[in-house]
Amino acid sequence: MPLVQCSQSNTKAIRWQPKIMCVLVFVCLQFFGTQIQASDAQVDAAINPENVTQEQALQQVREELADVERRWYGLTRFRLGYPQQASAGFGAIFVEQAKNSDCAVGCVLQGWHFEVEPGIGGLQGGVGWGKLVGETGNTKRLMHTVHYAWAVRGVVLRTWRDDHFELEKQTWAGIEGSISIIRLNFSLALMHALPSNHGQAWLISGGVGWGF
Repeated sequence: MPLVQCSQSNTKAIRWQPKIMCVLVFVCLQFFGTQIQASDAQVDAAINPENVTQEQALQQVREELADVERRWYGLTRFRLGYPQQASAGFGAIFVEQAKNSDCAVGCVLQGWHFEVEPGIGGLQGGVGWGKLVGETGNTKRLMHTVHYAWAVRGVVLRTWRDDHFELEKQTWAGIEGSISIIRLNFSLALMHALPSNHGQAWLISGGVGWGF
């Protein structure tokens, strides 16, 4: 009987040995594989430091794009044109921008905007979409310098004094295109008289000014 027990215990030990060996081999492969990957990463960083720098820059950009907030910036425009003659416009553009970005020395913005522009010959208001490259300087919220910008607006114009119209007071509605290059602004609009008006049906207005 003792001999039989001894042979059975030896048989169990022999059966467990392959399993233990497999576990040890798996653990070794995992450990050395991790070490090899770390070594390869270190070697690649040492050989190609530019790749590491580019990856860090891309990661920073991804984080900035993910962390955004809604902001507004003030817009101004002074122009000479027809039929308003001399006018001054004030408005704002609404954008989504990274929280850590700053327009003090320059930035690129695009979004919806509005503008109200009273003048000698009438009052114009507009809402539209635009894009601009400009800077606020120390004002933080006023886009006082516009290097380049374009916009398309739906506009409504109310005239109150112009000898060229059959009626002194008329209301017009249409679309305006505006572009600014190094602060110099050019605008052109095509408008139609509202149904309640009589006389002249179409109006082409435009002007040259400063701002956006």
